[in-house]
Parts: sequence; structure tokens; C-alpha cells
Amino acid sequence: MKRVDKRELGQVAAAAVLGGMRSPIASIENLRAFVHFENLDWPKLEKSYQIITALQPHTTHYWDTGAWHLHTNASVYYKENKDLSPFRRSAMRKKYIDKGSAFLEEGVRQNPDNWRLHIALARLWSDSHKLPDMARAVKHYEDTLTCGTLPTYKREQVGRFTFYAMTRTPGREQNAYQLGLALFKNSERNHTPNLVCCLFALQNLLEIPDDRRIPDADLFPNEKLELMWLKNYFDHRGQEYPMDGVRQKIVELEFKLKQES
Repeated sequence: MKRVDKRELGQVAAAAVLGGMRSPIASIENLRAFVHFENLDWPKLEKSYQIITALQPHTTHYWDTGAWHLHTNASVYYKENKDLSPFRRSAMRKKYIDKGSAFLEEGVRQNPDNWRLHIALARLWSDSHKLPDMARAVKHYEDTLTCGTLPTYKREQVGRFTFYAMTRTPGREQNAYQLGLALFKNSERNHTPNLVCCLFALQNLLEIPDDRRIPDADLFPNEKLELMWLKNYFDHRGQEYPMDGVRQKIVELEFKLKQES
């Protein structure tokens, strides 16, 4: 993301910088940005948010909103623009997703301890509706956890998000298992259906010995919920979560519970 030189802000914005009027001028430019959004003029919108964030570099909302317009609104516009060739649509979609990421990265550069900007990057690169890159997502989730501004009550949740992204990152299965195990043992709040099912599959994938693995009876509240959770988990196999042993366990439980009914 290109940094905006004060000379590029225009006479009014430059005067605002010198005269202490950054906030009101940024607000006015934000209104202009909305007009550019309505007109689907993405280059002008990008320029507006470059000016806005140059004026107000520590306002999270401006970084987050500018990036969102680029990586979501602009990218979807190009993806669905039938006037362009399929190749052009794909290229422009990727270009604006990358622009949104670069915009957030510049925000992080200027605000390194801002957890909201770090997690915005993590969510962008873990979004299955965009161009997910789980290795990048994991890095940004891990960066979020290093932020001193991250509220204590958010740390477990971000830890789970890190785990979910890591389970979908080739080559990080062992790291994911260790993190998931720590989360599971740390608090019952982490005994969520998705985390539990991921741990179940990872234990099978990594061939954890019986004497070191968490038994199903400790992972799941009961066999009926185990079946329900695993079936729901299996339905989301397109999201590239580990599925080792899941289908087989579903068949076993369906047979067993049918026999008992």
C-alpha cells in the first residue's frame, strides 16, 4: 500500500494537517468516500481512504472500513461484473483483495499494537468466500495474541480461531493438536463442538497412542451429542478441516444407538 505524501493530500487537507483540523477534514473526506462507493468508483474511494488515514492514522474505524470496501465490496463488484472477461474478473477480484490486505497492513505498521487491525487481517485470510490463505491467517491470529491491547476476555476466543486456522494449514497439524489440547485442558469454555471434533480428527490423523489421546468419553458429553456434533462437522468437510476417522465413527455410533433404541 502506497503511503500518501502530504503533498498528495491537496491544499485543503494539507492546511488541515498544519492547522489542527485533521478530524473534521477526515470526516468530510469520509463523506466523499461514501459517494465514491455509491458510484462504484473504487480508485477514487481508495484515494479517499488514503487521505483519511493520513489525517487520522490512529482511528481504527477508517482503516477497517477502507479495507472492507476494497477487499469485499470492490472485489465482489469485479467478480460479478459480466462486462469483463472471466480472466479479467478473476484478476481484478484478486487485485482488490490484495489491496484491502495491504491497506490493513499499513494500518498495522502505523499501529502495531492494535489488535483489531491484526484480527481483521486474520479474518480476511481465513474467509472461505475470498481467497483463503490459512498460513497467513495463522500468522495474523498469532500476532493478535501478542497485542497488549487485546482484552483478556477475548484471548480464549482468538486462541480458538488460531487453532481452527492452524488445523487447515498443511504441515501445522502437530502444532494445531498441541494448541487444541492446551485450549481443551485450560477451560470448559473451550469444549465447543468444533474444537472437540477437530481434536478428535487430529488424534486420528496424527495416530496419537491410546494411552496419550483424550478418550471419546472425555471429549464428548455423551454418545448422542457425539453423533450430532460429528455429523454437523462432517457436513462442513468442504472447509478443509481434518476428517480422519470421522465418517467411520459416525457409522459406528449410528449402528450402536440404533441397536440400543
